[in-house]
Amino acid sequence: MNQTYYTVLTQKGVALLDNAISLGIPLKITQMAVGDGNGNITKPDATQTKLVNEVRRAAIDTLFVDNENPCQIIAEQVIPETDGGWFIHEIGLFDDENNLIAVGNYPATYKPNCLEDSSRTQVIRM
Repeated sequence: MNQTYYTVLTQKGVALLDNAISLGIPLKITQMAVGDGNGNITKPDATQTKLVNEVRRAAIDTLFVDNENPCQIIAEQVIPETDGGWFIHEIGLFDDENNLIAVGNYPATYKPNCLEDSSRTQVIRM
């Protein structure tokens, strides 16, 4: 892949999506996680079942079909100013049974928290 930052469906994600399509039932993508990649930008791998080093997981705030590409969905999560104190290098989407559906890498972004006297609300889009 020529892109530096990207997301891939995991093997489990592909299987679950195929099953959901064939049965005509929705795949319930419910959570997004961010990780620090143990200090490194990661390379997404379809065989992954977890992030390299997950630091936060919470419910997805917004999930919608991309207006410009109807074959693509966009997930967003808002990380409040109270959470942080770590870098974000990796991201992942999980279903309602904690299966990693998609995994991506993320530009090195430090997420401060309010205890550091420098905080911000961070929106992660995948």
